[in-house]
Amino acid sequence: MKRMLSLSLAALLLAGTAPAQQNRPAPAGQDARPGIAVLDFDIGATIGQDPDDYQALRRGLASMTLNELTANNQVRVVERAQLQQIMQEQNLGREGRIEAGTAANIGRIVGARYMVTGTLYDVRGNMRVDARIINTETSEIVRTMRVDGRMDNLFGMVENLARELMTNANLPPLQRGAADQHRQQNPAPPTAAVMAYSRAVLYADRGDTERAVEQYRRAIQAFPQYTQAKTDCNRLQAGACGA
Repeated sequence: MKRMLSLSLAALLLAGTAPAQQNRPAPAGQDARPGIAVLDFDIGATIGQDPDDYQALRRGLASMTLNELTANNQVRVVERAQLQQIMQEQNLGREGRIEAGTAANIGRIVGARYMVTGTLYDVRGNMRVDARIINTETSEIVRTMRVDGRMDNLFGMVENLARELMTNANLPPLQRGAADQHRQQNPAPPTAAVMAYSRAVLYADRGDTERAVEQYRRAIQAFPQYTQAKTDCNRLQAGACGA
């Protein structure tokens, strides 16, 4: 069964076509909200950090951007784990950048209307993410954007990127009070916590659960209100980071 699933995914990726049902109305009971997915960022020019830190940040910042998008309950946000499974099965993204057409095909598989790719830059603490929004129905890049930030305020860049994505992808607007409620439930973490969280995501991707849990705990120690770190940690290893 797994082999058949892998072959069907590969066929979609190679053919560059969506299933025939893609443009039909969603069946009763199926989530009809517009879907959006964010791939792990590529790494552009970087000066200042350890290479492994960038491998961590490209994953961590993308994961945090996804979490920020969940503030809008009128949008279906594709979980990173679902994307990772497909990427691993098809051996994608390990070498070079994923082209818009391939990203669009991945989006069709997971039912996302929009796929987001980005490239992370850092020149001695001056950070930047160049992002692209790809329409999965046409494989076209419908919008590009640039978000700047500082290493000492990484999460501010994540907030700005999520806000730009909401606007430029023409997603349904946030309901009144949704942003404030989301921020109360997910307070903005400081950079030390963001770095530890990002390393945890890196180690989890590498299958090193012990080191991942250690870094999640460091993130929570640096910022006890770090909701996403607690949730992801306990999803990786039940009860590892408390309630």
